Amino acid sequence: MLEKKVVLRAEDVRREFTSGDTVVEALKGCSLEVSSGELVAIVGKSGSGKSTFANILSGLDRPTSGTVTLMDRDLAELDETEAARMRAREIGFVLQKDNLVPSLTIAENVAAPLVIGGMKLSAALEKARRALDEVGLGHRAEQWPAQVSGGEAQRAAVARACVSEPAIVFADEPTGALDEENGRQVQEIFRKLVLTTGAAGVIITHDLDLAAGADVVVTVADGVVVSTERKA
Repeated sequence: MLEKKVVLRAEDVRREFTSGDTVVEALKGCSLEVSSGELVAIVGKSGSGKSTFANILSGLDRPTSGTVTLMDRDLAELDETEAARMRAREIGFVLQKDNLVPSLTIAENVAAPLVIGGMKLSAALEKARRALDEVGLGHRAEQWPAQVSGGEAQRAAVARACVSEPAIVFADEPTGALDEENGRQVQEIFRKLVLTTGAAGVIITHDLDLAAGADVVVTVADGVVVSTERKA
């Protein structure tokens, strides 16, 4: 069993947006720890601040105050080049829509993060095909995105997010565009890959059924973490 360690820590994170003379507090002091091999769900209604919190946790945005550390590095202290490099190496993303590149095969799509990271194409494709086998899509490797179903495309997106074995993977409403059965499959595959690689997983969702499968459920309302439920 892989030893757990804290991958991501947010402390008293605040985020303000200014519009004219008006200051809007989107986050009002949110804190969170995410460990390797752990699946965390951040839930909340539209406008609750959960997406703003997720953007800051993943380094896509910076807090007005407070700190976010990933692998013991303060994200606010990184310049743009360092931040981009860390996102490429240590963070995977799964979005509501698969965002596969239509002109690349499924295997090439999954291999893309590895190639961008400097791996030779042949080695990247070999690793991508293994990742596709893990999500039950080995037989789709040479097909185009337009030739696979929505559920299969989203499973390929999960494989792409995890193929480089990042420290943490964020999934923003990963089942929002899928029917119940395909959504369940994507949820199970995402959890399996996170546990297998020892990565931390963070799901951002308003779907309480999806959140119920997480190890920790963090509820955000009005820019505040109102509860953190950790399963025994």
